[in-house]
Amino acid sequence: MHWSGRMVFVMEASGVLAQARSTRQLTMNALSDVSGVPVSTISRIEAGRVEPTWAMMGRLLAAAGFRLDAELTETGSDDPFASVLRSLSEAQPSGRAGILRRFPTVARLAPVARRTGARRVELSDELGGAVISLARQGRAPVVSSLEAYLGDPNHTRSFSPVVYVDDPVLVTRFNVAKPTSPAVMFLLPMTENVRAVSTGGNEIGLVSREWALLDSLASPGRQPDATLYLVDDLIGELTS
Repeated sequence: MHWSGRMVFVMEASGVLAQARSTRQLTMNALSDVSGVPVSTISRIEAGRVEPTWAMMGRLLAAAGFRLDAELTETGSDDPFASVLRSLSEAQPSGRAGILRRFPTVARLAPVARRTGARRVELSDELGGAVISLARQGRAPVVSSLEAYLGDPNHTRSFSPVVYVDDPVLVTRFNVAKPTSPAVMFLLPMTENVRAVSTGGNEIGLVSREWALLDSLASPGRQPDATLYLVDDLIGELTS
Protein backbone atom coordinates (compact mmCIF):
# COMPACT_ATOMS: atom_id res chain seq x y z
CA MET A 1 0.00 0.00 0.00
CA HIS A 2 1.67 3.17 -1.19
CA TRP A 3 0.49 6.75 -0.90
CA SER A 4 2.23 8.81 -3.56
CA GLY A 5 -0.17 11.73 -3.28
CA ARG A 6 -3.40 13.05 -1.85
CA MET A 7 -5.64 11.36 -4.44
CA VAL A 8 -4.15 7.91 -3.87
CA PHE A 9 -4.40 8.30 -0.10
CA VAL A 10 -8.08 9.26 -0.23
CA MET A 11 -8.87 6.36 -2.54
CA GLU A 12 -7.08 3.78 -0.40
CA ALA A 13 -7.74 4.99 3.15
CA SER A 14 -10.92 2.98 3.60
CA GLY A 15 -9.26 -0.22 2.43
CA VAL A 16 -6.14 0.32 4.54
CA LEU A 17 -8.16 0.84 7.70
CA ALA A 18 -10.36 -2.16 6.95
CA GLN A 19 -7.28 -4.31 6.33
CA ALA A 20 -5.71 -3.18 9.61
CA ARG A 21 -8.86 -4.14 11.49
CA SER A 22 -9.11 -7.45 9.65
CA THR A 23 -5.46 -8.29 10.36
CA ARG A 24 -6.02 -7.69 14.07
CA GLN A 25 -9.51 -9.27 14.04
CA LEU A 26 -10.62 -5.97 15.55
CA THR A 27 -14.20 -4.70 15.70
CA MET A 28 -14.99 -1.05 15.15
CA ASN A 29 -16.04 -0.78 18.79
CA ALA A 30 -12.71 -2.16 20.01
CA LEU A 31 -10.76 0.18 17.71
CA SER A 32 -12.82 3.05 19.05
CA ASP A 33 -11.93 2.05 22.63
CA VAL A 34 -8.18 2.11 22.03
CA SER A 35 -8.05 5.10 19.65
CA GLY A 36 -10.66 7.40 21.18
CA VAL A 37 -12.18 7.94 17.72
CA PRO A 38 -15.98 7.53 17.59
CA VAL A 39 -17.30 4.36 15.98
CA SER A 40 -19.39 6.50 13.63
CA THR A 41 -16.24 8.18 12.29
CA ILE A 42 -14.48 4.85 11.76
CA SER A 43 -17.54 3.52 9.94
CA ARG A 44 -17.72 6.55 7.64
CA ILE A 45 -14.00 6.31 6.81
CA GLU A 46 -14.28 2.65 5.86
CA ALA A 47 -17.39 3.35 3.82
CA GLY A 48 -15.53 6.08 1.92
CA ARG A 49 -17.91 8.79 3.11
CA VAL A 50 -15.23 10.69 5.06
CA GLU A 51 -11.89 11.94 3.79
CA PRO A 52 -9.55 11.26 6.73
CA THR A 53 -6.55 13.42 7.42
CA TRP A 54 -3.12 11.85 7.59
CA ALA A 55 -3.14 12.54 11.34
CA MET A 56 -6.46 10.75 11.78
CA MET A 57 -5.30 7.70 9.85
CA GLY A 58 -2.04 7.69 11.79
CA ARG A 59 -3.98 7.78 15.06
CA LEU A 60 -6.28 4.92 14.06
CA LEU A 61 -3.51 2.71 12.70
CA ALA A 62 -1.23 3.41 15.68
CA ALA A 63 -4.08 2.37 17.99
CA ALA A 64 -4.26 -0.92 16.07
CA GLY A 65 -0.51 -1.44 16.49
CA PHE A 66 0.65 -0.24 13.05
CA ARG A 67 2.67 2.69 11.78
CA LEU A 68 1.34 4.78 8.90
CA ASP A 69 3.99 4.16 6.27
CA ALA A 70 4.38 2.67 2.82
CA GLU A 71 3.02 -0.53 4.33
CA LEU A 72 1.55 -1.78 7.61
CA THR A 73 4.43 -2.14 10.05
CA GLU A 74 4.38 -3.44 13.60
CA THR A 75 5.07 -0.65 16.12
CA GLY A 76 6.06 -2.92 19.00
CA SER A 77 4.30 -0.48 21.33
CA ASP A 78 2.12 -1.10 24.38
CA ASP A 79 0.09 2.07 23.70
CA PRO A 80 -3.09 0.06 22.84
CA PHE A 81 -3.11 -1.30 26.40
CA ALA A 82 -2.73 2.16 27.93
CA SER A 83 -5.53 3.48 25.72
CA VAL A 84 -8.06 0.79 26.62
CA LEU A 85 -7.26 1.17 30.33
CA ARG A 86 -7.92 4.91 30.06
CA SER A 87 -11.26 4.10 28.43
CA LEU A 88 -11.99 1.68 31.26
CA SER A 89 -11.15 4.19 33.97
CA GLU A 90 -13.32 6.86 32.34
CA ALA A 91 -16.29 4.56 31.69
CA GLN A 92 -19.42 4.47 33.80
CA PRO A 93 -19.89 1.20 35.73
CA SER A 94 -22.54 0.14 33.22
CA GLY A 95 -20.05 0.47 30.35
CA ARG A 96 -17.10 -1.35 31.89
CA ALA A 97 -18.23 -4.87 31.07
CA GLY A 98 -18.31 -4.13 27.34
CA ILE A 99 -14.77 -2.76 27.41
CA LEU A 100 -13.49 -5.68 29.48
CA ARG A 101 -15.01 -8.19 27.08
CA ARG A 102 -12.91 -6.62 24.33
CA PHE A 103 -9.68 -7.28 26.26
CA PRO A 104 -8.88 -10.48 24.26
CA THR A 105 -9.12 -8.46 21.04
CA VAL A 106 -7.10 -5.53 22.38
CA ALA A 107 -4.42 -7.95 23.60
CA ARG A 108 -3.76 -8.98 20.00
CA LEU A 109 -2.74 -5.39 19.22
CA ALA A 110 0.44 -5.65 21.29
CA PRO A 111 1.71 -9.26 21.28
CA VAL A 112 4.28 -9.85 24.03
CA ALA A 113 6.75 -11.54 21.66
CA ARG A 114 6.67 -8.60 19.22
CA ARG A 115 7.20 -5.76 21.67
CA THR A 116 10.21 -3.59 21.02
CA GLY A 117 13.21 -4.97 22.91
CA ALA A 118 11.53 -8.23 23.98
CA ARG A 119 13.97 -10.90 25.09
CA ARG A 120 13.04 -14.59 25.47
CA VAL A 121 15.11 -16.44 28.07
CA GLU A 122 15.09 -19.80 29.80
CA LEU A 123 13.36 -20.04 33.18
CA SER A 124 15.18 -22.74 35.11
CA ASP A 125 13.22 -22.54 38.37
CA GLU A 126 10.18 -20.88 39.93
CA LEU A 127 9.65 -17.26 38.91
CA GLY A 128 10.44 -16.02 42.41
CA GLY A 129 14.09 -17.03 42.10
CA ALA A 130 14.41 -15.37 38.70
CA VAL A 131 12.87 -12.14 39.97
CA ILE A 132 15.23 -12.06 42.95
CA SER A 133 18.17 -12.52 40.56
CA LEU A 134 16.93 -9.63 38.44
CA ALA A 135 16.52 -7.43 41.51
CA ARG A 136 20.07 -8.24 42.68
CA GLN A 137 21.33 -7.17 39.26
CA GLY A 138 19.67 -3.80 39.82
CA ARG A 139 17.17 -4.34 37.00
CA ALA A 140 14.12 -3.29 39.10
CA PRO A 141 11.83 -6.11 37.84
CA VAL A 142 8.09 -5.58 37.57
CA VAL A 143 6.10 -8.80 37.22
CA SER A 144 3.09 -9.09 34.90
CA SER A 145 0.84 -11.80 33.43
CA LEU A 146 -0.93 -14.40 35.61
CA GLU A 147 1.51 -13.97 38.47
CA ALA A 148 0.69 -10.27 38.85
CA TYR A 149 -3.02 -10.88 38.30
CA LEU A 150 -2.98 -13.30 41.25
CA GLY A 151 -0.69 -11.03 43.27
CA ASP A 152 2.01 -13.68 43.71
CA PRO A 153 5.33 -13.14 41.89
CA ASN A 154 6.99 -16.08 43.64
CA HIS A 155 5.44 -19.03 41.83
CA THR A 156 5.21 -19.68 38.09
CA ARG A 157 1.67 -20.03 36.80
CA SER A 158 2.04 -18.71 33.26
CA PHE A 159 3.27 -20.75 30.31
CA SER A 160 5.65 -17.83 29.64
CA PRO A 161 5.88 -15.34 32.54
CA VAL A 162 6.29 -11.67 31.62
CA VAL A 163 8.68 -9.44 33.56
CA TYR A 164 9.52 -5.81 32.81
CA VAL A 165 13.05 -4.57 33.52
CA ASP A 166 14.87 -1.31 32.90
CA ASP A 167 16.92 -2.82 30.06
CA PRO A 168 16.67 -6.50 28.99
CA VAL A 169 19.98 -6.25 27.11
CA LEU A 170 21.85 -5.67 30.37
CA VAL A 171 20.37 -8.71 32.11
CA THR A 172 22.89 -11.50 32.76
CA ARG A 173 22.75 -15.08 34.14
CA PHE A 174 19.87 -16.15 31.88
CA ASN A 175 20.32 -18.29 28.78
CA VAL A 176 18.60 -17.45 25.52
CA ALA A 177 15.54 -19.67 25.16
CA LYS A 178 15.64 -22.48 22.62
CA PRO A 179 12.77 -24.41 21.02
CA THR A 180 13.63 -27.24 23.43
CA SER A 181 13.72 -25.06 26.56
CA PRO A 182 11.35 -26.56 29.16
CA ALA A 183 10.28 -23.14 30.50
CA VAL A 184 10.53 -19.64 29.07
CA MET A 185 10.31 -16.10 30.46
CA PHE A 186 9.81 -12.89 28.50
CA LEU A 187 11.87 -9.87 29.57
CA LEU A 188 10.37 -6.63 28.27
CA PRO A 189 11.81 -3.12 28.60
CA MET A 190 10.10 -0.83 31.10
CA THR A 191 7.92 1.85 29.46
CA GLU A 192 6.12 4.91 30.79
CA ASN A 193 2.82 3.11 30.27
CA VAL A 194 3.95 0.19 32.44
CA ARG A 195 5.42 2.47 35.07
CA ALA A 196 2.07 4.25 35.37
CA VAL A 197 0.26 1.01 36.30
CA SER A 198 2.95 -0.50 38.53
CA THR A 199 3.02 -0.79 42.30
CA GLY A 200 5.46 -2.26 44.78
CA GLY A 201 8.80 -1.52 46.30
CA ASN A 202 11.96 -0.20 44.72
CA GLU A 203 13.29 -3.71 44.02
CA ILE A 204 10.29 -5.80 42.88
CA GLY A 205 6.94 -4.55 41.60
CA LEU A 206 3.69 -5.74 40.08
CA VAL A 207 1.60 -4.27 37.27
CA SER A 208 -2.11 -3.67 37.82
CA ARG A 209 -4.48 -6.61 37.49
CA GLU A 210 -5.93 -5.11 34.29
CA TRP A 211 -2.52 -4.76 32.63
CA ALA A 212 -1.51 -8.21 33.86
CA LEU A 213 -4.61 -9.71 32.26
CA LEU A 214 -3.85 -7.99 28.94
CA ASP A 215 -0.25 -9.27 28.98
CA SER A 216 -1.46 -12.77 29.75
CA LEU A 217 -3.91 -12.62 26.85
CA ALA A 218 -1.13 -11.22 24.62
CA SER A 219 1.27 -14.07 25.41
CA PRO A 220 2.06 -16.79 22.86
CA GLY A 221 0.94 -20.40 22.81
CA ARG A 222 -1.89 -21.67 24.99
CA GLN A 223 -1.70 -18.82 27.47
CA PRO A 224 -4.55 -16.70 26.00
CA ASP A 225 -7.00 -19.62 26.03
CA ALA A 226 -6.04 -20.48 29.60
CA THR A 227 -6.64 -16.87 30.64
CA LEU A 228 -10.02 -16.20 29.06
CA TYR A 229 -12.01 -17.19 32.13
CA LEU A 230 -10.31 -14.39 34.09
CA VAL A 231 -12.04 -11.80 31.90
CA ASP A 232 -15.33 -12.75 33.53
CA ASP A 233 -13.59 -12.74 36.90
CA LEU A 234 -12.45 -9.15 36.38
CA ILE A 235 -15.85 -8.10 35.03
CA GLY A 236 -17.40 -9.34 38.25
CA GLU A 237 -14.93 -7.32 40.33
CA LEU A 238 -15.11 -4.04 38.42
CA THR A 239 -18.84 -3.95 37.76
CA SER A 240 -20.23 -5.18 41.09
